[in-house]
Amino acid sequence: MFIGSSKEGLTTAEAVQRFFKSRMDVKLWTRKGLFHLNTSYLESILHELGVVDFAILVVTPDDAVTSRGLTYLAARDNVVFEHGLSLGRLGRRRAFVLHEEGVKVISDNAGIVMATYKKPGDGDLFAAVRPACESIRLAIADELRRPEIGILPSTSLAVGYFDSFISNVVRELSARRHLTVSKKEKAGPTGGSSELEYELSYDVFSLHIVVPYSISEITKHSLPIKVGDLPSSHVKAGERKYTFHLLNTCAPGHNAAISVIDIPDTLLASRKTIELTSGQFKSSAASQEVLERREIQNFRHTLQYLLDKEYGEECIVKIEPMDFLKQAGS
Repeated sequence: MFIGSSKEGLTTAEAVQRFFKSRMDVKLWTRKGLFHLNTSYLESILHELGVVDFAILVVTPDDAVTSRGLTYLAARDNVVFEHGLSLGRLGRRRAFVLHEEGVKVISDNAGIVMATYKKPGDGDLFAAVRPACESIRLAIADELRRPEIGILPSTSLAVGYFDSFISNVVRELSARRHLTVSKKEKAGPTGGSSELEYELSYDVFSLHIVVPYSISEITKHSLPIKVGDLPSSHVKAGERKYTFHLLNTCAPGHNAAISVIDIPDTLLASRKTIELTSGQFKSSAASQEVLERREIQNFRHTLQYLLDKEYGEECIVKIEPMDFLKQAGS
C-alpha cells in the first residue's frame, strides 16, 4: 500500500501507516528510495503506484481556497493530483481518500462516500483515524476477494488454465474412473532408474492445484525437482493430452479415492511479462518481487472465484500451497 499526503498532513499519514503496517507492506511517500536521481517526480509516483495494490491519499486542510466568492480550507494540489493518478493506475476500488472533516472536496468527488475523521482535541491522531482506517481495511478485504484485471496477465492466465486444464481434467476423470500410471523406480545401488507402468481404478478423486509462493519457485528446471518421484498419468480430451501427477498413496488396482496434483506452469508467462515491464520502468529486484507476489495472489483469487462459480461448495478441486508437495511425499 502507498500512503500519500502533504508535508502538513504527514503526522496523520504516519498514524494511518501505524494502523496498516501490521496488516500489509506499507510505503509512506517519505520513504527513502521513492524518488530517484534523473527521474521526474511524476515518473517516480507512477512507478510506485505500479507495484502496489492499494493507495490512500490523506487530505488535510492545507490551503485556503477562494471559489465563487467563498473561502474554504482545501487539500494541497499535489495530493489531489496523486489521488487522480491512483484512480487511473489502480482503479476506484483500490484508491482511497481519507480526509479531515471540514476540508473542501473537489466537485468531481461530491456525493461519493469517503473515509473521514475529526481532528482530535487531545492530539491523539491514531485514535482519531482508526475508525476510518477500519472502514478502508474492510473495503480492501472485500476487494481482495475479486479477481483483478490489469496490465499483467494473471487474470487471463487463470481463466485460460481453468478452461483448458481444470475443466477438461475434471470432466475426463469423472467419466473414466481408471488411469494408466507411470512411476520411476530406482534401479539399485549402481544408480539409474526404470519406469514402472500400471493400471489403477478409483471411485472418487480430488484435484489439487499447487500454487507457489513466488513465480521463481517454478522455473522450467525446478519443476521436475518439485514433483520428484511422484507417479504421473494423463487424460485425453479430443486430440489434446493433459498430464498430471498423483500422490504416492495411489496404488495399482482399485482405489477408493485418488489425489491428483498439478502445478500451473502457465504462471511462467507472468514472470516473463514482469521482466519486460520491469525493464521498461527500470524496476529494482524488490519491485519485481512485489509484482510477482501480486500476480500469484491474483491468479489464486481468480482461480478460486472460477472454482466457486462452477462447482460451488462441493468442489473437488482445491488450491494448495507449495508445502503440499512435501505432504505428498515428493
